[in-house]
Amino acid sequence: MNPAASREDVHPFVIIARAAADARRVWTHRGGPIALVLDEVTGRVLSITPASELPREFLRSDVPLNVLSDFVLLPGLVNAHTHLDLTDVGPRPHDPSRGFMPWIDMVRRERPTEATDIAAAVRRGVSLCRAGGTAAVGDIAGAPRAVPSVVPFDTLAAAPLASVSYLEFFAIGNGLQRGIDGITGAVLSAVERQSAHSVSARLGLQPHAPNTVSLSGYRHALDLAAAPRKMPLCTHLAESPEEREFIAHARGPQRELLEALGLWNDAIAGEVGRGLTPIEHLAPILATARSQWTPFTAVHCNDVSDTDLDILSGTGTRVVYCPRSSDYFGAPERLGPHRYREMLARGIPVALGTDSIINLPAVAADPEFGSISVLDEMRHLYLRDGTDAATLFAMGTVNGACALDAPPGDFQLSPGSTPLSIIAIDVSESREGPDGALRSEDPRSWVLDTLSGTVNVWTRKNAV
Repeated sequence: MNPAASREDVHPFVIIARAAADARRVWTHRGGPIALVLDEVTGRVLSITPASELPREFLRSDVPLNVLSDFVLLPGLVNAHTHLDLTDVGPRPHDPSRGFMPWIDMVRRERPTEATDIAAAVRRGVSLCRAGGTAAVGDIAGAPRAVPSVVPFDTLAAAPLASVSYLEFFAIGNGLQRGIDGITGAVLSAVERQSAHSVSARLGLQPHAPNTVSLSGYRHALDLAAAPRKMPLCTHLAESPEEREFIAHARGPQRELLEALGLWNDAIAGEVGRGLTPIEHLAPILATARSQWTPFTAVHCNDVSDTDLDILSGTGTRVVYCPRSSDYFGAPERLGPHRYREMLARGIPVALGTDSIINLPAVAADPEFGSISVLDEMRHLYLRDGTDAATLFAMGTVNGACALDAPPGDFQLSPGSTPLSIIAIDVSESREGPDGALRSEDPRSWVLDTLSGTVNVWTRKNAV
């Protein structure tokens, strides 16, 4: 028992549940349910024990009690990569055999471009994330018409989510200086307003990808992100065969797009076409980021060689894998199975993301049952790959915190931690413990929520 639980300055609140899952261990008891004791004021976890061993002092009538016998408790989840400004585009079908570019054309054509429309899409995305048990997001503040936007950051600053709003930019070829000037102005503008916003919303920086940002553009991002701003860094990397073809051979649909936009020039030709993989191409940037400020978070990494694994590991790069997005674009068929388990075995932190709602099933946008949730990504990997529950819980919580440079204790259920939120998953039909949370189709129920500005826990009238 944690000694703090018996101090007079704590206000205990007890939840009896089937099990609880922490990134470091799964709290379960073969002989019956477990008891999670929280401080009702701070949300701090005081103890987790078998319910049969709960001290008598917590069975007093003045100690709030919730009995959730058929529920598994999890900390609020981390969606380490999403595009909330695309929420109002909605789920769309895609034929992977047509390649990546028709999809890009659709997004460029249909994404919101006006500030009011962008803000509305982000707010709807926040609601769908909350519906999926999400406590924190790494959101890409897109650059409609290639102009960086701070509207998603402003919107997230007022939202009940912890967040990093990554300001995205493009800067390559004939558009290099325009892109550098645009992101510099956006960062300065956002930093000015950041002090007036909630501390739960932070600024990050997202040079879009190696096929749309030159190496000098990446170096400028490093300079902007480093001290004194200390902004987390993120980029799309090794996502598609088209990206590989462009970086290695300076040809294909990605080059054709740059030519059509009037951006292709000799400077690009001098950087690409050297037979490198996208990760090899970006290796010097990844190494500099680690030494200068903080490791990059690389999103997708669907196309990874053995040498690439060495680079990711050696540069401390964090990876965000979006399983359903990867399948939606046919990456396993076009590039082979994702190597996330090998990455984890090498010590590379792999988090989970959803990507945009566009690549999710139609039910994601349902007004009553829809959600944008890494819980569904975890369930996907559990059913498809047989990945063990403890690994998936870590990918959906503390690994996501690592990707966002956030405190891991905000996403843990262990004595002494202070989770931002706790969700409960109904496992009554499966009659299983933690694995039941991954077999269940239940979305979630909020048990603890500090994200709305106050600690909000269920009371007896909510007990099941």
